[in-house]
Amino acid sequence: MNHHGEVNNVAHEGPSEAALAAFEHAPGLLAVAEGPDLVLTAMNADSRAMFGDLRGRPAAEAFPGPAGAPIVARAREVVASGVPFVAEEWRVPGSTTDAFYRCVLSPWRDEDGRVRGVIAQGDDRTESAHRRAASAAVARTREARARTDATTEVLVTLQDAMLPDGLPIVPGLSLAARYLLAEDGASAGGDWFDVLALPDGRTVMVVGDVVGHGVRASVVMGELRTLFEERVRLDGDVVAALEALERRAHRVAAARSATLAVAVVSADRRTLHYCTAGHPPPLVSSAAGETTYLPGSGAAPLGAGYPFVLQEHPLSEGDVVLLYSDGLVERPGRSVSQNTLDLAHLVGRVVGAAPQADDESLVECVARRTVEDLTRAGGMEDDVTLLAAQVVAAPAPLELVLPALPDTLRVVRHDLSTWLDSVGVGRLDELALQHAVGELVSNAVEHAYPPDVSRAEAVVAVRGDLLPGGAIELSVRDHGRWRAPGAERGRGRGLAMARGFADELHVRHGEEGTRVWLRYWPSTEAGLLTSSAAPGRSQGHEPMVMEADEGRLALRGAVDQRSADEFRRRLAHATRGGTREVWIDLSGVTLLASAGVQTLFEVLEPADDRGAGRVRLVAPMGSPAQHVLDLVRLPYVTERAGDRPSS
Repeated sequence: MNHHGEVNNVAHEGPSEAALAAFEHAPGLLAVAEGPDLVLTAMNADSRAMFGDLRGRPAAEAFPGPAGAPIVARAREVVASGVPFVAEEWRVPGSTTDAFYRCVLSPWRDEDGRVRGVIAQGDDRTESAHRRAASAAVARTREARARTDATTEVLVTLQDAMLPDGLPIVPGLSLAARYLLAEDGASAGGDWFDVLALPDGRTVMVVGDVVGHGVRASVVMGELRTLFEERVRLDGDVVAALEALERRAHRVAAARSATLAVAVVSADRRTLHYCTAGHPPPLVSSAAGETTYLPGSGAAPLGAGYPFVLQEHPLSEGDVVLLYSDGLVERPGRSVSQNTLDLAHLVGRVVGAAPQADDESLVECVARRTVEDLTRAGGMEDDVTLLAAQVVAAPAPLELVLPALPDTLRVVRHDLSTWLDSVGVGRLDELALQHAVGELVSNAVEHAYPPDVSRAEAVVAVRGDLLPGGAIELSVRDHGRWRAPGAERGRGRGLAMARGFADELHVRHGEEGTRVWLRYWPSTEAGLLTSSAAPGRSQGHEPMVMEADEGRLALRGAVDQRSADEFRRRLAHATRGGTREVWIDLSGVTLLASAGVQTLFEVLEPADDRGAGRVRLVAPMGSPAQHVLDLVRLPYVTERAGDRPSS
């Protein structure tokens, strides 16, 4: 060929017309370069269509710059070494489209074997390259989403660990809370709340917002919450607690400009004292649904150096007080003033529409509807925190005087359940108190009176009070003299069991009889959600799955009302009606509801000292089951002895 790609008429060795046609119309890219400068001497039709007619030009000139230099260098290496070069996915320089080819550079040899140039071939791989690029982009998106999900999971774990486990139950006040964590992990974290029941009858509510987001903001908010709680519990001085936070903000840069709203409710005196440190003011709704935003107290965010002054506002029975973070009034698509009006109108409608359903208090309805309706209508860009409190009538004490007969326990359980429900005690706390009081009443019935005492004299008195500070005090009193426990196995353990269910237990024996009283600090749930779980979307639990082998039951999923009957039946079968030992592994349980707890109480009670029929529970540290078992004070181990790894 000459340098224009035309075939030289060399004797009988020139290419045939068919060969030239095959070269010209071959699919893909074909080109030939020869000589020291790798001058392009031939290009097929596809090559000329992509690059233009570059015949007669050196390769370095035809493919200049950084894009072409690598392939020119490779061609020179092929000439020098005589070894072919293959690039599986070569981005073609100078092409008019984003094209990728499989490039093969082969040495072109003379008859004597000397390398005279390079034959370049290119097969189109553009479509597959684009598919791989798209797959890689999808993988990167998934990886980024996984990192975001992992960050959000860390934040949820941090918030769950640093925020209060629940809300106290106090006389004259009904409480509810919602914490909605922003869905975007990079935007979440920093909001916090707490409710502190003080022994003098005051209830301190606080909502705060730390500047920034992420793990660092969560850690700082946990530090501020802990410092505030410790200082308030010292002597009840809220201003001193705020001043302690102010000093901390001067030492920790991340705490500066944090905002707070504090409300101190004295339900018995019907007064509200509050302070807004750069935070949105409290919203108060009357029982009729008339809403008012209280004026700010004049304090600034932490670190600004402004004094903290408490303002006072009178309250009436039925009034609802709302504290909230700015995430609730800074929703996208609407101005802060519009969102502020939305909040007031919604709270007024919900309060004015009372009464509520039997299983939901008014403040629970306010908290739920406020978060659900406002975030559904406008979305959210930041965490949302809300505390609601309503001034209500303090519950009357429980007072029972009953004959010391075995059937008395059934009456006590019924009346105690009714009273605890009126106080607002949840099912799990009620189970613990029922078991504790049941043991005390049983002890009085069995041990206080000799058989010859008249029925009129042999009585048991039970009293229950909800104390300031959030403690329930239950006392059992008799007028007899306790007899020493008999020799029967299983006797004399009632007080020990009751003490296990209570936070405090005291016994006083005297000439007029015996009084045993316990104190227990119940709480109600504070809703902590991610935005994917609300509104209108639930974080559902898988149904219970139970696997049984010799002496062991392993549970997974939700142990709730729907699965309680099956759990009870399978457990009776595994224990052979309570005659053999069984380990219940709760490691995989995601929800241990009160119905499941009640079943566990039932099977644990009959166990005797010899271990016959013993049911033993396994709940790893930090698991949902471990948290509930601690709450209801059921005995458990964190691992089964036989499952421990050998050293």
